[in-house]
Amino acid sequence: MVNVVLYVPGDMALPPKISDAAIGEDCTHRIEETGCGPHHVLTFPELPRAIDLALRVIGELVRIPGAWATVGGQRMSSLVSLWNRLDCYRQSLPHVDRIAYCQGRAATLRSLLGCGVQSCATPCQFVCPQCSVKENPATAFLVHPETQMLLVLGEIEWCPNLVQSSQV
Repeated sequence: MVNVVLYVPGDMALPPKISDAAIGEDCTHRIEETGCGPHHVLTFPELPRAIDLALRVIGELVRIPGAWATVGGQRMSSLVSLWNRLDCYRQSLPHVDRIAYCQGRAATLRSLLGCGVQSCATPCQFVCPQCSVKENPATAFLVHPETQMLLVLGEIEWCPNLVQSSQV
């Protein structure tokens, strides 16, 4: 189960679409001191059940300066990155073999981008070291990084579709 927490600066009122979403069992709302002032904290503890709601709220928050998110306690670099990864996860949900689905998406992306690294058999489209240089320059210096490091740099290590080598 994935735990997504969204933070909105507390000095502003939540837009109606977001405050409406915060009423119900799929999302909780509270005000919390975060070290950089009070924030509205929206928690989605039941993903994938509430994934559509979380994606709608994230889509609204992208427009709010100072809004940010964590997944599994790890801060995401941007709400857009989180939205992209959650949407990819949502698209995998109807597939019986989600791991194969994710590997297929990664292979398609490598092909589209012209990634010629034969050893690049990554389990996720967000972690190919050669193809993801454009999105995350920190991976450019990595030649043959461990998959776990790529998952962390790709901000996707939380995804339930990824089977870590230590879990196999």
